[in-house]
Order: sequence, then C-alpha cells, then structure tokens
Amino acid sequence: MEEIFACIAYEPCLLDYSEFKKAKEPVWILGKEYNIQDNDDDFQKMNEDIKSRIWFTYRKQYPPIGDTSWTSDSGWGCMHRCGQMILAQAFVLRYLGRAMMGYLMEKRIGQWFGPNTIVQVLKKLIEDDPDTDIVLHVSMDNMVIKSDIRKLFRRKSTGSFDPESQSTENSCSSISQCDTGEHLNEFASSDKETPVVLTIPLRLGLSEILPSFFDRLKEVFKLKQFIGMIGGRTNHASYFIGYVGNELINLDPHTTQPYRENGMDDQTYHCDNPSRMKFSDLDPSTALCFYFENDVDFLDWCEKVRKDVLEPEKDAIFELLEKRIPMVPYVDIDDEEDMYAPLNHNERIYTSDDEFELL
Repeated sequence: MEEIFACIAYEPCLLDYSEFKKAKEPVWILGKEYNIQDNDDDFQKMNEDIKSRIWFTYRKQYPPIGDTSWTSDSGWGCMHRCGQMILAQAFVLRYLGRAMMGYLMEKRIGQWFGPNTIVQVLKKLIEDDPDTDIVLHVSMDNMVIKSDIRKLFRRKSTGSFDPESQSTENSCSSISQCDTGEHLNEFASSDKETPVVLTIPLRLGLSEILPSFFDRLKEVFKLKQFIGMIGGRTNHASYFIGYVGNELINLDPHTTQPYRENGMDDQTYHCDNPSRMKFSDLDPSTALCFYFENDVDFLDWCEKVRKDVLEPEKDAIFELLEKRIPMVPYVDIDDEEDMYAPLNHNERIYTSDDEFELL
C-alpha cells in the first residue's frame, strides 16, 4: 500500500536516478560555475557541492502533529520541505560561510502549499523566533523596492516591520547613486547589520512558463547571492539549485524516509543524485530566493540584476525600484489568493496555481 501511495505522490524513490553525465554546457549551482566535460576535478567538486546542500524529504513514523493523527507528510508536504531547504541554505551561509502556524495562515495539516504561502510562513516563523538574527522579506506584486530592503539591514529586533513607518532619508535618491556605491557610508556607522533573505514570488506565464523567461532565469542562477528557487509542477514542489543547458537541477523532496531523532548522522539530509527537469516543464508559479549578508552585498546584487537579469526590459521577470510608488501600499502578509490542493488525490487539479499576478 505504501508503494501505491508513493506512486500517487510521484515519489521517485521507486524509480532509478540517472547519473549526472558530463555535459558540454557549463553547470551552474547557486551562483558557482563548473565546466565538467573535460575537467574531472570540476566534475568532482560539482558533485560535492550538490551533495553538501541540505536535502529535506518526506518523513514518516514521527509523533502525531498536534491533536491530529498525521505521522507522515508523504503526499502533501513537498512545498514545506522545499521551504525548509531554502531556509537551511540561508542559515548555512549565515553561520557556516556559503508558534503554531497552521491555523494562522488558514491552512490545515494535510493541505498542499504554494510558493507564495510557504515564503509567508517562513517569514512569520523567523519573526516569531527571538533568537534568529536574520530577516526574511517577501517582495509582492513582482516589485523589489530597494529602500524597503536597505532598511532591513539595520533592523535590530524581531516582529512585524513596516518600511513605510521608517524614515526614508537614507534611501537612494537616484539610481546612479546606488549603482556607484554612493551612500554606502550611511550604513557604516551601524554596529552590526542584520542579514536579509529576499523572496520574490512570481508567475511567469498563464498555464505554462513563457520561453522568453528561460534565459532570464539562467542568469539568476549565476548570481552569488542566489540560494535557490522553489516551485516545480502543480502539487509536485522541488528545490532548484542550478541548471545545465536547458535542464534545471533540483533536490526533490518526494522520497519518504523514516523519522529521525536529533543526532549526528546527517546522511539522510544530503542527496547523492539530484533530479533534473526541463525549463519548459516548470510551472509558471515559482519563488526566487536570495541571501544578502549586508547592504553592500545587496547593492552588488542590484547592479548585477539590473545588468544581466532585467535587460532587455520586455523580458524582465520582476521590477527593481528605488522607492515605493505612492499608490502601492506596503504588503506584509497577503496570501488570500494563494491556492492549495487538498490531500484527496481524486480532487487534485493538475493545472497551474493562480497565486500571482501575470507578468
């Protein structure tokens, strides 16, 4: 019965993984390039890089969640696991160098999350943890507001944050000032800047991703601040860490492993054989995630994004604005349009989630 359910849940542990072949095209993994065709050393380093990423999968036989009888997230927890992988990568970069959320978000245990919902959940979890010295920002409506994010680096306490309530005197008054690094000294007086995780929920097409966005996404994977993309296919979420040619490289959570108590053996949290998916098979609802150690790191990202990702403008996957447009309010938590699929497999709808605005 477990194997039958695994098949329904697209569980690839019942399938054979193909070995990563030496491709002619360079391989990009979270901002790092590997040329593996005639370079055994690069090929080995690439495999080690992939295996070092934190891999969260379905688990079973854990204690029941709350007052429910759920002892496994197989079949519904894939986006939760992808969210964990994004956050884990941010914590790896932060510390190593590279309470109850179900009803608050109006989601019950056993319901499938979309990309927008999971990043909002991660945001609230970080805000509610007084020991976490990191901020997660969700850029809604396909807009990244530089002045909003730059203020976050000076944030010293947890809790809800509204950039509109802060003074705008330190924000850049023009694009040229930010691009040339002017005003960087504004942040130099701060004792310690708070690292920021930026998530950008997007919808890159109606029922399928538009081919014109493929090259833009490839440029995103080359950015050193990139910590991954979450999305995949409807009801089948994955954590995307790189690409080669026209294929995405991803860590797939659809493998059910036994629940483990805390311990030093972390073998089940690393993946030897990553999965691959064609760009054309990607659902248009997705979320891009980035990690900024400080304001200088963010401004470096802004410069590279404007040059390599947002040009030409007609193929831009999001907007990068200096300041918030007056008629655009600050959005803290807004998942009313977020769609989910119920656990009942007979009722699943295999079409794109209607989570985000169409670009």
